[in-house]
Amino acid sequence: MIHVKHTARSAASAVLLLVLAGCGSGGEEAGGALSVDRVVEVADGADAAGADACPLPYDAGAAAKAAKLDGDLRPGAAGAGTDEPAATAEGGRTTDARSPWAGKPGALITCSYHLGGEDLKVRTGAVSEGNAVYLQAPVIQAAGGMDFSALKAYTVKGAGAKAGEAVQSEGGNVVTVRLDSGGKGDLALVLTAGDAGKTSLERGQVLALARAFASQAK
Repeated sequence: MIHVKHTARSAASAVLLLVLAGCGSGGEEAGGALSVDRVVEVADGADAAGADACPLPYDAGAAAKAAKLDGDLRPGAAGAGTDEPAATAEGGRTTDARSPWAGKPGALITCSYHLGGEDLKVRTGAVSEGNAVYLQAPVIQAAGGMDFSALKAYTVKGAGAKAGEAVQSEGGNVVTVRLDSGGKGDLALVLTAGDAGKTSLERGQVLALARAFASQAK
C-alpha cells in the first residue's frame, strides 16, 4: 500500500516550495472530454468516507489487458480486511480552504486497485489555474522514493510535457500523463505502483497501464 511518509521539516518545506512554485505554471493546454469542471463536480458530490468504485471513466480491465498483466486489476487496496475505499476525493468547490486543491477550484480523485499483493493508484488532479502535476509532488515523492533533487527534475519534466505524453520515473513505478483539459485549466494523471520506488511489475507494464488509463480519460 502506498502511504505518504513523514519526512524531515526541511524536506517537507522543499516539497511545499516546489508545489507553490508550480502553481503559476499552467503549461500547454489542449482539448479533451474529461474537464477540470467535471473532476471538481465529482469531488463536490463524493462521499467523505470514499466509494467502492472509481467515479471517473476508467476501465481497469481494459487497462490491464493493454499492459498484458498476468491477472485482473481489482478495486481497492491489497490485503484481506483492509478498510481503505476504492476511491477518494479531495478538493472541489466546498473543500477545506487549507487543502492545496481548494480555491482554484481544483480537485484530486484517487482510484485504488490491486493486482495480487501489488497496490496501484490512479490519481487524477484538476486545477483551473496552475499545473496539476506540481500539486501531486508529495505523493510522487513518496511513491517514487525520490529525494528533492530527483523530485524536482521529475515534476518539472512531467509538468512541461505535452498532453498525452507519459513521463516515467527513474525507478519505473511512477508515471505522469498530462491530460487534455479542453483549453481550460490543467489535468494530470499520476499512476503509482508499489511504494518507495519499487514495484513487482515490469517497467513497460507500468508505462502501458498509465497510457491506457490516460487514453480512457474522455
